[in-house]
Amino acid sequence: MANIITSLLANNNVRIEFSGRQGAHIRLTPKNTLPYSWTDWMLAIDDFRDLIIPLSIVDSDFLIGELLNTQNKLPFNAINANRQEYILSDDKKIVRRLDAGKVRNKYQTVALFIKNNARRWLPDSLELNRNEILSLLKAMITLDCPANYYLRDSLRNLQYLSALLWVKKENPKLLQGIKKPKANEIFRISLVR
Repeated sequence: MANIITSLLANNNVRIEFSGRQGAHIRLTPKNTLPYSWTDWMLAIDDFRDLIIPLSIVDSDFLIGELLNTQNKLPFNAINANRQEYILSDDKKIVRRLDAGKVRNKYQTVALFIKNNARRWLPDSLELNRNEILSLLKAMITLDCPANYYLRDSLRNLQYLSALLWVKKENPKLLQGIKKPKANEIFRISLVR
């Protein structure tokens, strides 16, 4: 999980500020390996919690409606045998690795790549609108994946994200405070409340 501070801006975008020491979830892409330098943020499941907490109720309802009523499939473009990409904007893209990663044995999550040509560390703050957050959610549960993708990861992610949105809608106070509930606690709360 990244050390981030999220807040809701006047334009309803979520501002993400990277703070403190960062672990293996955030890194700069190696020099000269890609045409641009990027900050590679591999989103942990609790990072999604931090992205959704500041959203307005209207935007939370929008996400719930989109996840329940539309096709949850992103048109990923295969770049090479190891990953798929989905372009969000000129300076942001979603990358899904298709092979085992440094901290996982199988694909479980997605990465958000943020253009960082200055190779600044810590990365500058960024903004995500609700459609970009929706694309990240869909990337976690979409099933247009190769054979080595594990279906149970998608199902687990869908269960967690649904539980998170349910708690956000029914009792958002449970998500406030300094010590926020972890993924397994959020799932448990959604079952008993």
